[in-house]
Amino acid sequence: MPWRRSAQARVTLVAFPHAGGTAAMARPWPDALPAWVDVLAVQYPGRETRIGEKSYTRAIPLVEAIAGALAPGLPGRVCFLGHSMGALLAFLTARHLAASGHRAPDHLIVAGRRSPHLPDPFEPAHALPQDQFLARLRRLNGTPAAVFDHAELLELLLPMLRADFAVNETYRHDDDSPAPCPVTALGGTRDPMARPDELEAWRALAPLGLTTRLFEGDHFFLRSAQAAVLAHVTDILSGLASRAG
Repeated sequence: MPWRRSAQARVTLVAFPHAGGTAAMARPWPDALPAWVDVLAVQYPGRETRIGEKSYTRAIPLVEAIAGALAPGLPGRVCFLGHSMGALLAFLTARHLAASGHRAPDHLIVAGRRSPHLPDPFEPAHALPQDQFLARLRRLNGTPAAVFDHAELLELLLPMLRADFAVNETYRHDDDSPAPCPVTALGGTRDPMARPDELEAWRALAPLGLTTRLFEGDHFFLRSAQAAVLAHVTDILSGLASRAG
């Protein structure tokens, strides 16, 4: 989903949403980023403009589909930015593109996600009874409160949400192939899903360099601290733009 495309762009930022998220996560970003940045967002099946398509429940088939869609059209300098489940998918997509001989990103930003080689300390949620699954969603603080009071909307969203959780929770890291580019790991100061040491652990998969940065907030700091996050992203993209040829 393109939120800004320009013939004068020097860098393309590709957003990978969190579980239950949509391409709309990046809709406001162009207002906070320089005009020379194109902004695209991956729209997973099963939501918004792809509501009629079946959601994926496993990471690798979804990564292959995303890579197939991105491979033909990544011009110039490219940065992937993924949040939570999207961070895992951004990393795997970057690695898949490089391994298959396609254009890989020049930089990878992973937000709110522990390194994928670490074990998951949380009980899987995707198959929990509905009341327990909804309780987990509430604790994450990423779903608007009004959604929980709207039975018909919940019925529409729950299969997609469970599928996304399954993508994240069933992934097993069995390939230590590293990221094909430098990595920046972002976290929230109060995010139990990605503690500072778990962000630092991305170093094992980032031989071309890792930097980490914390922002005030919980798992959804990308939303609550958006201005500060995008200012930091702008610094990263400026570095890429200065190398554009």
